Amino acid sequence: MKKIVPTERVRCLPNDIYVVTTTAGDIQVNSPPESLKFLLAHGLTPPQYVLLPPDAPTGSEPGSHGFVRRGINYASVEFLIYASFFGRQQRITLITPTEAQAQRLRILLQETINGPSAPEDWPGSWLKEECATVAFFPPLGRAPTVDDMVTIVALETGGGNLGEVQITYHDDAFHFTEHGVDIARIPATITGIAQPLTVAPPRPLVRQMITLQFIGGSDGFDPTGITTCFLAYFCNNQPLLFDAAAYLNVRLAHLGLSPRQIDLVVISHLHEDHIAGLPELILTGGKRVQLVTAQPIYRSLLRVLGVMLDLPPATVAELFDFYPLDPGQPLDLHGYHFTATYAVHSVPTIAVRVNGVGYSGDMRYDEAWLEHLHQTGHLSSERLDELRQFADGVEILVHDMGGGAIHTTPTEHLLRTLSTRSRRLVLAHTSRQDFTVTDELADRVEVAGSGHIVGIGEIVYDDEQRQRFETFTICPLFARLPVAERVNLANQCTIVSYPAGQVIAREGEASDGCAYVIHRGVVEIIVGNESVRFLGRGNSLGERGALIGEPRTSTMVAHSDVQLLQITPDLFTRVAGQLGLAEAFARADWLWQQSTLGQLPWATLLDLALDFTPHTVAAGTVLCRRGEMSTTGYLLVHGRVHYSAMRDGESERSGDCFGMRSALRGEPYRLTVRALSDCVVWSIEASSLQRFYLTYPDLFLHLRVIG
Repeated sequence: MKKIVPTERVRCLPNDIYVVTTTAGDIQVNSPPESLKFLLAHGLTPPQYVLLPPDAPTGSEPGSHGFVRRGINYASVEFLIYASFFGRQQRITLITPTEAQAQRLRILLQETINGPSAPEDWPGSWLKEECATVAFFPPLGRAPTVDDMVTIVALETGGGNLGEVQITYHDDAFHFTEHGVDIARIPATITGIAQPLTVAPPRPLVRQMITLQFIGGSDGFDPTGITTCFLAYFCNNQPLLFDAAAYLNVRLAHLGLSPRQIDLVVISHLHEDHIAGLPELILTGGKRVQLVTAQPIYRSLLRVLGVMLDLPPATVAELFDFYPLDPGQPLDLHGYHFTATYAVHSVPTIAVRVNGVGYSGDMRYDEAWLEHLHQTGHLSSERLDELRQFADGVEILVHDMGGGAIHTTPTEHLLRTLSTRSRRLVLAHTSRQDFTVTDELADRVEVAGSGHIVGIGEIVYDDEQRQRFETFTICPLFARLPVAERVNLANQCTIVSYPAGQVIAREGEASDGCAYVIHRGVVEIIVGNESVRFLGRGNSLGERGALIGEPRTSTMVAHSDVQLLQITPDLFTRVAGQLGLAEAFARADWLWQQSTLGQLPWATLLDLALDFTPHTVAAGTVLCRRGEMSTTGYLLVHGRVHYSAMRDGESERSGDCFGMRSALRGEPYRLTVRALSDCVVWSIEASSLQRFYLTYPDLFLHLRVIG
């Protein structure tokens, strides 16, 4: 799609955001996460109208479903709504191409702004009443609803009729007319690779017994800061992630981390700024997410992701693992002891304690106000005591200080009170740059900004060799090697460094015969002058050229300061022989030709190809027999097959898959598949399917799986 040229009518912002100026008011097209911040950073006010994209075509590209493209939700409108309603006392109008999208968007906003709509989805009526009390808005005399703040319409039911301004959708574009004259044509296809407005500066991470590293410490309105999201390291374990800020994968990469290094993900609540990065992590993180939250929040999350991705909640539930952390029911997992309390907030929220770290999860904590709620019958004595004690005895407490009706407003008295309950009090969720801590509290209280690090306890020493080993371990291709071989690889590889902006390799250049793995920093991949992806730690580069001597198929640029682990030709030849890379090359190339999978990095396709075994089968051969226990799935490469079960059919489409779901789940085959002609098929065993599902959970949704 040809890029839009800015005009006096059309303003082009990053991440495929457009603002069209009309007599009906400004109209924003597309709304990726942090759209409000991008608008404010460019001197624009939130528009009166927001036009959202059509759903991603089924199977179009990995990580793309419904409103989501490559893991990024382009219907992230919550903070645009807040800025207009609370900041300017105005409602905005959200416009979707279809009525079905409009209905889904309403469900999403209901869940994230007001909480579950059905009473039985709350843990009790007391929490619903408590949230409504926190969200009380004096001008309305009650908590605002979605209908108070926003109008949702669809183009297909007349939603593009803005009087003298008309919006239509056809030929894969939005067309704007004013008084019958064309004024703008905006492509409906999302083409750019989304990038954050800001990233946390990388800082030396000296690990202690407990170490917190903040990806961000601000709120959803601050264009100069990143919303609160942090990593917790205990001793030398892999980190836990608390909440998921937008553009999470690239923000982790700038800190020298891969999503594959995250152990558990703790979600406090479903406000957009706390889960904006979760779809990206689940769909494109390269590792099956293990999520910890309370069951009511989890059920709500399934509904939110379901309407966001246009998938049934049951299908969404298969994309990640869930571990319940309900108040009053501790969770012991991976050596961690979790407890939770329902926090005082406008939607169901948990404050979490784990191994000496406390996180309030946007709790509004004001003891005088809590006492008032108790005296007026909104809090029981037991609930009041529970809230007063939520942080007692933790080593480090991360606490909201965002101010306003639904967040904590810091006062010297409050800070003194909270700081006596933990060794360190870390204040977060604020954009206040002028906030200072008194000398009396300075040794116990600090404010978290982007990249902030706080630690307690003895230093946990690390070494570069172990870090190299970890980089190879989180690279799916080299993780296949035995531990001893990865240790040897870490010892024998060489570190090559590039400053930000330097070209690492150019498209069309001869290969140097080496393979590389990103050790630190972010590498931009450019094909034909178009940026196609950004890769961080644990991603491998150059295998194709190293295997067959082919010229570079892309240009690689250091997007930040970068360190690569260089694997010399002799060393790579040995590793390639151990893994069988040469034999898998043709299979990887075949996958590359498939419209959906071809958009993945070639190293990913090579990794997938290693798990398939090619077979030539004669006409009449039965591949699967309904009712038999399954251990093998099949992918049709060439030929024609017949399948029968609840429905009969034939297939000669390359890429159709049979028996994979049954093999993955250890269930009997649900259909019989017979070759009608001589065929070429690839088989994959259940153990390999399980690895596939753990490493690339979203790809199953893009394969044409029949039975």
